[in-house]
Amino acid sequence: MLLPKYEEQQVYSGITHSHSDIDFTNFEVAAESTTTMRNEKEQHVWLIRYGKTAPGLIENVGNYDSDLHSDGVVHAEAIAQHIAAGGNLPDHVFADPFLRCTHTADTMVSHFNRLTNRGMKVKVEEGLTEWQVPSLLVDPEGMRTDPRTLDELVDIFDNLDESYECVNPRGPDRGTETEEASSGSPRFPETEDQLHERCKTSIDKILEVIDKDSVAIVSHAPCLQHLALALDGSQSPGASALGAWSLGGITYFSRLPGESKWTLRSYSSTSHMPGEFRDGELGKWSLPSFVQL
Repeated sequence: MLLPKYEEQQVYSGITHSHSDIDFTNFEVAAESTTTMRNEKEQHVWLIRYGKTAPGLIENVGNYDSDLHSDGVVHAEAIAQHIAAGGNLPDHVFADPFLRCTHTADTMVSHFNRLTNRGMKVKVEEGLTEWQVPSLLVDPEGMRTDPRTLDELVDIFDNLDESYECVNPRGPDRGTETEEASSGSPRFPETEDQLHERCKTSIDKILEVIDKDSVAIVSHAPCLQHLALALDGSQSPGASALGAWSLGGITYFSRLPGESKWTLRSYSSTSHMPGEFRDGELGKWSLPSFVQL
C-alpha cells in the first residue's frame, strides 16, 4: 500500500531592508533561526523484513534460526538499493540477533558503505528479537532456540558494532524465581500485548539514542507490525490501516523537523523485490489482530 508523498517544505529568505534604524540584534537572531531550520533534517525510519531464508521457517517445527538463502542475500541488496535510490540513507542500522535479520542488515550496510565513507556498523538489538512464543521458538522436541550472542555474530559478519550495548536487553523468563526485569523487555513467553509494550519500548529507546538521525531496522513480521503500530499512533491494530507483512517488505515513516507525529509513507512495499517476490504474496505473514491487506 503506497501513500501519497508530501510536498517538501522550503524556507525562503532574502528580504531587503533600506532603513538605517533596523534592529540588527533581532535580525541576527532571526538569521540564526533560519540557518538552524535549514540545518535540521527530515527524519526517516525504515522497518524491514528479511527476504528468503534457507531453510524456510515452519511454525511449531523450525528452523527458527535459519540463515538467508542466496536469493535472500540478493533481496537484502535490493532493499539497500531501493532505500539509497530514494535519496536518503539511514544514519544507523539496527537488527535483531537472529541470523536472517543480522545477515540482511550486514548486507545492507555493506552496500551503504560502498556508497559513502561513513564506515557504518550494524547495532544488534535484543529488543527487536523474535516474538517470544513457543510456535516461533520451540521445536517438537521441546527445545527452545535462542539467537547467537554478539560475540558469536561478529565471527560470522563483518559489519557489526562490537561496542554496542542493547537499549532494551532480554529479561528473565516469565514464571521463574528471578522475575526482575525492566518494563517492556523481551521475555519468554510473551502475549501480544506484552509484545506491543516491548516493541514500543524498543523503538522509543532507539529513537532517544539516535536523537534526530534516521534509522533502518531489520526484524520479524510480528515485531515489525507492532513497531509500525507504535509509530503510527493508532490505539489498536484494528484501528490502524496496517496489515500483513511480506518477505523483503519495507515500511517507511518520516517526519519534518519539529514534528512529533510520524507520517506513514508506504507499508510493506515490495516494489524493489525481484521476480516472484515482487507482488508480496510469497511468505506474507500477519498477526490475526491486524487488518489483512
